[in-house]
Amino acid sequence: MDRDQMRASESDRQIVMERLRQAVEEGRLDVPEYQDRVDAAMQAKVYSELDILLADLQQLPPPGYAEAAVEPTAVMPASLSKANQQLRDSANEGSRKWKITGVAVGIAAVVALVLFAIAPEIFLYFAIAVLVILVLFVVAAVAGLF
Repeated sequence: MDRDQMRASESDRQIVMERLRQAVEEGRLDVPEYQDRVDAAMQAKVYSELDILLADLQQLPPPGYAEAAVEPTAVMPASLSKANQQLRDSANEGSRKWKITGVAVGIAAVVALVLFAIAPEIFLYFAIAVLVILVLFVVAAVAGLF
């Protein structure tokens, strides 16, 4: 089977994404183009799709070769390019949002369990209130108010 038609692994995609990150640091790609290529790399199924993402970055070898195995850096270097710093900041901001959301959902679940244990009739009142609101929305929609 031809290499171009062989299915790429997750580690192959990671190698390509690391190379694309390096290209941004070197100034070969701008941030929007980098994001487009990373999205395409995550959806790539075969090597030829990954090769296309690196084709115009001639200094970088194609994905999947043993000598090209690049380990992602665990420690953030002291000096980062402006584009790379923007990417890292946006990634950290996104993960913070998910952490806050997870904590909020956890607290809401605990509060709901405590309320259910103390006063189960509260959930009945809540369900009736939600149904009343839904009925009001349906009536408003039928009446043509929105």
